[in-house]
Amino acid sequence: MNQASERAVRIAEEITRRTTCDHYRLVLNEERVPTITDSKIGGMPYWPNGEATEYPVDEQGRPMLMLMQVNCAQAGLKAPLPEQGILQWFISLNPERMYGCRGNYAEEGNDFRIIYHEHIDGESSYPNAPTHDTVEDMLTPVKREVAIDFEVESTSIGVNDGAFNRMFFEIIKEITGVEHTGKMWYEYLDNDDCLYFERQLGMKRPRHQMLGYPVYTQEEARRDIERHDTLLFQLDSQFSTLDRKELVMWGDMGSGFIFINHDDLAARDFTRVYYCWDCG
Repeated sequence: MNQASERAVRIAEEITRRTTCDHYRLVLNEERVPTITDSKIGGMPYWPNGEATEYPVDEQGRPMLMLMQVNCAQAGLKAPLPEQGILQWFISLNPERMYGCRGNYAEEGNDFRIIYHEHIDGESSYPNAPTHDTVEDMLTPVKREVAIDFEVESTSIGVNDGAFNRMFFEIIKEITGVEHTGKMWYEYLDNDDCLYFERQLGMKRPRHQMLGYPVYTQEEARRDIERHDTLLFQLDSQFSTLDRKELVMWGDMGSGFIFINHDDLAARDFTRVYYCWDCG
C-alpha cells in the first residue's frame, strides 16, 4: 500500500485537532418501555395539561405527528443544549409533504415544528395526537415507540460536511502561505493522499445524535451553513435488533436532520431551524 505524504498526514491531524468535540449519541433501547415524559421515538407525546389549543397543527389544521422527544435532564444534556424540560420534533402528515419536508428540505412554514417545554408538568398528553401506530407507514419514518438512552462520545468533522473544504484550505494557507480558490480539497491532493483522507476523515457511519457533525447519506444539504451551524438532531434509519423489522426508515436507508443557529439554541429559540433528509 502506498504511503500518504507527510503534508497530508499533517493536514488531517490538524483538522482532527481543530474539530474534535463531544456529542450525544442516541441509542434506541427496545428493552425498556418509555413513559409519556421519557426520551423516545414515536408514541404519545408529552403535552402539558392536555392543552389542545397549543398543540402543533399543519397548514391544513391537522395535528402533527411527534417523531421524537428528549427529556433533557434525563438525558444529562449540558449547554448549549437545554438542561431541563422536553424537546420535541413534530412533522405534518400531509401526504404531499414527504415526512413534513418540502422537496427534502424545509426552513419555515407549518410542515414541521420543534417544540420546547421548559418545565414538565406531570405526565399529561394531548389525547388526539396521532402516533406511529395510527398513521400509514408512508407518512412517517418512525415505525414504533422506542426508548432512547444517551452516551457522550467524541467526534470530528468528515469530508462530506460543507464546512470541511474551507477549513482544509485555511490550513493549506497557514502551512504554505498560498491561498487556493475555486478548488475542492480532493483536487489539491494526489491519489494516495486522497485515499488517506478518505480513510481518516471519510464517510462515517450514520448515527442518531445531537451536536457533533452531520453524517449524510449523500452530501451537504444545508443551504446556509453559517446560519444553521449546529446539529440539533440526526435520526437515522435503523432495523430492530430483536425482530429485524424497521424502527426508523427514511426513504431508502436515509437520515433526517434538524439544524439550528448556535445563538438561537442558546436563546431557546426554535422558530428558525432547518430540516432536511436524504436517502440512498
